[in-house]
Amino acid sequence: MKNKIKNIFKGGLGQLTIPIIAICLLVIFNLVRDPSFFSIGITHNNDGNIVLAGNLISIINAASELAVLAMGMTLVTAACGGQDISVGAAAAIAGATFVKVLKSGSGITGFSVILAFLIACVVAMIFGAFNGTLVSVFKIQPMIATLILFTCGRSIAYWINGGASVPVDSPIIKGIGSFIPGIPVPTPVLIVIAVAIIFKLVFHFTSLELFTQSVGINGSASRLNGINATFIRLLSFIILGLCVAVAGIIGVSRLGLINHETLLIDVEMDAILAVAIGGNNLGGGKFKLAGSIIGAYVIHMLTVTLYAMKVSSTDVKAYKAIVIIILVVIGSPVIKNLITKLRHKLDSLSVRGKEIVALITGIAALQMGLTSVAFSWLPIVYPSFISTALGIALAVFSLSMCRKIKAELREEKSGKATIGKILAIAGIVTSVAGLVVAIIITSTIRKIAQEQKAGSLNNDSGYTEMIDERSPIDYE
Repeated sequence: MKNKIKNIFKGGLGQLTIPIIAICLLVIFNLVRDPSFFSIGITHNNDGNIVLAGNLISIINAASELAVLAMGMTLVTAACGGQDISVGAAAAIAGATFVKVLKSGSGITGFSVILAFLIACVVAMIFGAFNGTLVSVFKIQPMIATLILFTCGRSIAYWINGGASVPVDSPIIKGIGSFIPGIPVPTPVLIVIAVAIIFKLVFHFTSLELFTQSVGINGSASRLNGINATFIRLLSFIILGLCVAVAGIIGVSRLGLINHETLLIDVEMDAILAVAIGGNNLGGGKFKLAGSIIGAYVIHMLTVTLYAMKVSSTDVKAYKAIVIIILVVIGSPVIKNLITKLRHKLDSLSVRGKEIVALITGIAALQMGLTSVAFSWLPIVYPSFISTALGIALAVFSLSMCRKIKAELREEKSGKATIGKILAIAGIVTSVAGLVVAIIITSTIRKIAQEQKAGSLNNDSGYTEMIDERSPIDYE
């Protein structure tokens, strides 16, 4: 059983370490910043339907298009060792085609929506095949090949509907972009789940995953083993075309109209970053679809967090870029190799050396815990949060060294390792205590400030002004 768990961590979860840590840090950060940030409630929307509401639902819902595109982008990246930078423009073409077909009939019905969806998928697949042909047959670098459609794609979408922002007002379209009556979960979230399940089934019943990774690792070797590398690369672009069509239709349905200039604008870079944050190698080869999905939610949660912190829209991209650079660098092969070498060096240390390392890191963990307690009396919680994160990380490292010492000594006991273990546990306790105290103090100060602000809104006649208590997050 232990060996199976180790294999899971070394295999799939090992690649998911960075995105899982990133999303956990964002969750903890938002809980520390505002404990009610992830509260979920049941309410009625404008149509009178019972739906789930809250920041978490909004984040998952708004990241749906990016999650779908990230899945398709993962296949292209794995097979071709490059990225498609035209997915936003191609989505605009698919969305424009979808609206054109809907408007060509006498009315919007279930049949016309299905027909429009199928035609939009075919059009997006054709453009995907065009990009794939340039890459797989003519051996053009993916970014250069897709630069053509990136440049002219939105102009093509403009021509399809004569340059007009055509509205599509229909309960069916509204249901696709928001909620289906009787189902409290946003429809785009259900679409993401359906697309992920389809990918999982395809990977399970076919050899597409294996062939894609083989082609990405070594196209020449895979060709010698009977795999058609040209077809696999072309197929990856065609599948991305399907994902593009789904994302474009979600975007159109969400807005209720087609706007070729703004539909999924700048989504290309976010899709590539989602693949990178997901632990996938941008040079091709082994991939993890779940990592890209988590990466999409990490990017959107980061954006939402920055807006919730009242960061101006002009500064959000800069802050987002800094955090993403850190995540990508941490997950880069260079850093991974350095960590692997460091691990091997620590494993090769003598028992005495490991005892010293465990003792020093235990002392450092306790020091960070005491620092967290000291920072807890400040009116802001972030210094204590950082100290707590460092203290827990050092404590975990110290405890892992103590475990290795115990495994090597077996029956014997190490006094230094025992002291290091005690210090590490004390570091965890003090770190958590400091963070809890910081949260209590900060929440109390914030509550007093809100009460004072509410009191100042009362005028002399006893009339109380209405306060807008909408969520700080406003989605399109």
